[in-house]
Amino acid sequence: MIAPRPAVPSIWPAAASAGAAGAGLAILVNRNAKRGGRRVAAQIATTLPGASVRLTRTEGEIEAWLGRLATSPSVRAIFAAGGDGTIVALVNAMARMGPPDQDLPTAGILPLGTGNGWAHALGAPKLHRCLALLAGTSGALPTRRCSLIEVEGTLAHFAGSGWDAMILNDYRRQVEQSRGPSRRLSKTMYGYVSAALFRTTPRVALFGNPRVVIENLGPVVYTVDVDGRPRALPELGPGAVLYDGPVGTASVGTCPEFGYRFKAFPFAERIPGFMSVRVYARDALHAVTAIPRLWSGAHPLDGMHDWLATHIRMTFSRPMPLQIGGDAHGMRHTVEYRTITRGIRMVDWRRIPS
Repeated sequence: MIAPRPAVPSIWPAAASAGAAGAGLAILVNRNAKRGGRRVAAQIATTLPGASVRLTRTEGEIEAWLGRLATSPSVRAIFAAGGDGTIVALVNAMARMGPPDQDLPTAGILPLGTGNGWAHALGAPKLHRCLALLAGTSGALPTRRCSLIEVEGTLAHFAGSGWDAMILNDYRRQVEQSRGPSRRLSKTMYGYVSAALFRTTPRVALFGNPRVVIENLGPVVYTVDVDGRPRALPELGPGAVLYDGPVGTASVGTCPEFGYRFKAFPFAERIPGFMSVRVYARDALHAVTAIPRLWSGAHPLDGMHDWLATHIRMTFSRPMPLQIGGDAHGMRHTVEYRTITRGIRMVDWRRIPS
């Protein structure tokens, strides 16, 4: 008779030895991660025996874990092992628990998701390489300060309405319906593109684009010239209309990448504290022909309008799907986006010595 495999605990406390690999690191693992949350948690704990590793499924579990970490002054960084949704959940939990007038604790991302937009923008390699880099460093980790966007009380690094939200919904529906060998392919960039081409595009072509009015609610707004340089628009103060016209997608971001190395916001980091606001006004058929240039963040691009702002409001002619950090949030007629003064220092993988 084969003995049952012992249960994997939900928490691996940090090792007593200060010299153990991963000492001072706290790592949140999404229990529901597509690549196997419990298996990955065990892999991380084995490679980084000095780290505190926590498997979580709910916001309450994340906050309880953060509450225990708050009593330890030796934490160097808090990592989220998962996709964009996992790091967004961690960021919001830290924001709810920390002082509202201070930056959030240093955080990092171990990529386990499908798109991994923020992880790629920060230079994160494959998971095994990330763990090897962390095992080889014991001091302060190199970081860079990132801005955050607040949308209806949720903090994220990108959000938007229109095709991006529709494609995300169609992509997830396609993955859920896939079976056999096609399921693995459906989780790749090719699955994302096929969902856009064969699910979203026909529906958009049938119903056409709505209209959107975008108002500047912040003190100053910039546009981007043909060379990609920000140019102030002093005539467009608070309450001024930035755009009134047809819209395929209207999105904001403080991270250059959307996922699958799609450079949806190539100007997101040009001015600290500002978000990139992008409107693509062409119809679905034109968008299909422009996919390579859209994916690479080419500029200028016919039908694309760019601004850098701190607070805007979008009002659509009909309810549109809203996504925040890659997660669906229903339909909205009006949405406000604003950057917050609180930032977060994220681990910059490109600067960790190899």
